[in-house]
Amino acid sequence: MLKIEGISAAYHSIPVLKDVSIHVPKGKVVSIIGANGSGKSTLLKAISGLIKINQGRIQYQDQDITAIPAHRIVGLGISLVPEGRQLFAHLSVQDNIRLGAYHYFKKSNRAEIEQSVKQAYQIFPILEKRSKQIAGTLSGGEQQMLAIARALMGRPELLLLDEPSMGIAPLIVREIFNVIVNLNQAGTTILLVEQNAKAALKVAHHSYVLESGNIVLEGIAAELLHNPKVKEVYLGG
Repeated sequence: MLKIEGISAAYHSIPVLKDVSIHVPKGKVVSIIGANGSGKSTLLKAISGLIKINQGRIQYQDQDITAIPAHRIVGLGISLVPEGRQLFAHLSVQDNIRLGAYHYFKKSNRAEIEQSVKQAYQIFPILEKRSKQIAGTLSGGEQQMLAIARALMGRPELLLLDEPSMGIAPLIVREIFNVIVNLNQAGTTILLVEQNAKAALKVAHHSYVLESGNIVLEGIAAELLHNPKVKEVYLGG
């Protein structure tokens, strides 16, 4: 579904991604693990069209999307849940969710949009209870749920998740990772970026290890859980 071939990217001439190639097959969960500053978030921003790459190619559904702007990429079926959630903190939960449908928002689609909102509430029932609440007053876990719900309103075939466990209580982390599994089982392909290597490897089919902008290891996620290097560096021995 997604093929990234030899991409490189930099911030202010400082290299961040260096000749990175990954493959995300349709219907799978692929995880990218690595330390903070390894380039994981930059990779998702490159896929989403939020930053330009210096070289290489990004191909989605057999279409070259390397130079396509972010708003058009969403319309192709790719949604990003960004690091830090980036919600509209002053708007209600309900308004934040509906904004996820901006690229197909029109009167003729009103019933379809309301059905999508209903589905989002089925995935995260707590958000329906908080629908009138201002997003900025939610707990960290609830804000992460809201960010995922908003992304799902874009009807993605490929969902990009950037550090969904960051700053969230362990109980809520388990709930969110259960949602990731359920979304995948329902047909959504997922590219997951995570510092919580153990949680990421447990839900993924395939995984890549990113260090200082380079892919240094890849393989079946269940096997990487027992890889000595991965255990030593990312799983606490």
